[in-house]
Amino acid sequence: MKSQKRTSTPLRWPKALAIQLAVALIAAAATALCQGLGPVVGALTLWVMMPLAGAWSAFRAVRRGLLNYAAWLPPPVCLYLANRAVWGYAPPAGAALVCALVSLVGAAAGEVYNQTKHRK
Repeated sequence: MKSQKRTSTPLRWPKALAIQLAVALIAAAATALCQGLGPVVGALTLWVMMPLAGAWSAFRAVRRGLLNYAAWLPPPVCLYLANRAVWGYAPPAGAALVCALVSLVGAAAGEVYNQTKHRK
């Protein structure tokens, strides 16, 4: 059985960035809209769902070929923009920083996963 090598196309990282932006924007919009449902639901979406969605999207974007230094930026930026668009004010600074930190961890995990895949 022949082993097939994956070839890198020039449109690989823009596609990964576009997918990540779409996922982050949908999660951020859902987070902003759910804040009106009450304090518990708003806190869960803001402090748990959005950081986890950011980590997942950053991990997947790095796995698809996006540079890990650029992959952690869209989730907190989309969180800020969606909250600003829906409510007219920025999200709490702590929530945005948690989202950025967890997204950074997701991007780093994707890079480590890529490096271990190439060693085998």
